[in-house]
Amino acid sequence: MTMTGSHAQRVADEFRRSTPALSRQVGGAAPVYLDAPGGSQMPQCVLDAMADYIRGGMANRHGAFETSVETEALLARARQQVSALLNADGYEIVFGQNMTSLAFALATSLARDWAPGSNRDQVVVSAIDHHANVDPWRSVAADRGFELRWIPVDTETVTLNLDQLDTIVTNRCALTAVGLASNAVGTVQDVARIAARTRESGGFSIVDAVHAVPHLPVDLSVLGPDVALCSAYKFFGPHIGVMAIRRELLDRVRFYKVAPAPESGPDKAELGSQNHEAVAGLSAALDFIASQGQGSTMRDRLTSAIRAIAAYEEPLGATISRGISSLPGVTVCRAPDGTDRTPTIAFTAAGTSPAAISAACAEQAIFVTNGDFYATTLAERMGVSASGGWVRIGLAPYIGPGEVDRALAVLEHVIRSGSAAARRA
Repeated sequence: MTMTGSHAQRVADEFRRSTPALSRQVGGAAPVYLDAPGGSQMPQCVLDAMADYIRGGMANRHGAFETSVETEALLARARQQVSALLNADGYEIVFGQNMTSLAFALATSLARDWAPGSNRDQVVVSAIDHHANVDPWRSVAADRGFELRWIPVDTETVTLNLDQLDTIVTNRCALTAVGLASNAVGTVQDVARIAARTRESGGFSIVDAVHAVPHLPVDLSVLGPDVALCSAYKFFGPHIGVMAIRRELLDRVRFYKVAPAPESGPDKAELGSQNHEAVAGLSAALDFIASQGQGSTMRDRLTSAIRAIAAYEEPLGATISRGISSLPGVTVCRAPDGTDRTPTIAFTAAGTSPAAISAACAEQAIFVTNGDFYATTLAERMGVSASGGWVRIGLAPYIGPGEVDRALAVLEHVIRSGSAAARRA
C-alpha cells in the first residue's frame, strides 16, 4: 500500500473508531449508512463539544462575564477554522440556520437594490443544481421582473454544458448561481470558469459547496466566487449553515436586520443569536478532520485529511458503480470515468420504483435514499421525475469494503427480485 493509501486507511479507521452511530442496531444488524449526501454521522468529539458548551454555562455575546467572553472566543475561532477549510482570505464567515436560509437571506437582501428595467436584469442558474441554489434567485428574479437564464445540462455526460457560457452570461447578468458538486449525481462543475465569466460581465457569482466540501479540498482563492455556501452536517458536524462572502460585497449588501445590529462584519448578515452549541460542534468537527491530516497549518491539515478521505472513498465508489451497473435493468446516472466527481451514485432499475428499492434495503439495514434530492430540474431533464427519481448511494469515510459488499448483495437481491416480478406481471 502506498503512503497515500496508508494515510487514507488510517483516516478511515479513525472515523470508524470515533463515530458512535456505527454501533446502532437495526433489526439485529448494524446499519450501513450510504446516505451521506443527505447528512453525515458525527464523531464522538463533536457530540462532546456541544454538550460541554451547554454544561459549562451558555451565554449570549457582548457580556463582560466569563461565559459570554468564551462564546465570543468560540465564534471567532470557528470563523478562522472555516476560513482555513475554504481558503477564504478576503471573505467574512457568516453562520446561519442552514445553507438554504442563508441563500434566501442573501437573495432577498441583494434584490433590494435591483431595479425593474435595469440594464443588468438577468439571473443565471444551473440545471444540475439543488434548488436551494436555484429558487432563492428564481424568486427574486420573478419579483423584480428579471430574466432567468439556465446553464443547461448535457444529459449524455451528466455535466453542465458550458459551450455557450459567454452568450448565457452577458453584460446584463446580475448574478450566477452554480453548485460546485451535484448532490444528486456527484458531478464536479467548473465553477472557476463560471465565476471568471461572471466577474468579466460585472455580475456576482454564488457557489453552493455543500456537497463538495466533504469530498474535495475547496479553495476559494482559486475558484473565485463572490459567495460560497456550505453546511456542517455534511462534513461530520451539526445542522448549521455557513456563508463565506467577499468583504466588499458584504459591505454593499443591505441585509434585512434589526436596526441595532452592526453595519459591517458578519454580524450584519446573521439574524439574531446564533446556535452557539452548534458552532461548538462545527469547531470540533473541523478540529477532528484536521487531526487526521498532515502539515504545519490548519489549512494544510484540513486539505491533507480531505484528500485522504477522497483517496479512500474513490475505489469504494468505483466498486459500487460497477456492481450496480452489472445488475439487470439498471441505469446509472453518473458522469463518465475521468470526469471530476464525488462518490455519489444515482440509478434507476426497470420494473422497480426507487421508493420500493429504498424501502426494501431499509428492511435489511441498508440506508439508501430515493427521490430527486431537490435537484428537481436535473431529474426533469434526465426524464426520471415521473417515475420517482433515483436511488442514491453516497459514501463517507466510516463506510468500509465489507459494508459495501453487504449493501451490493442486498441491492442485487432487491433489484433482481423486482425485475423478476415485473417480468411475471
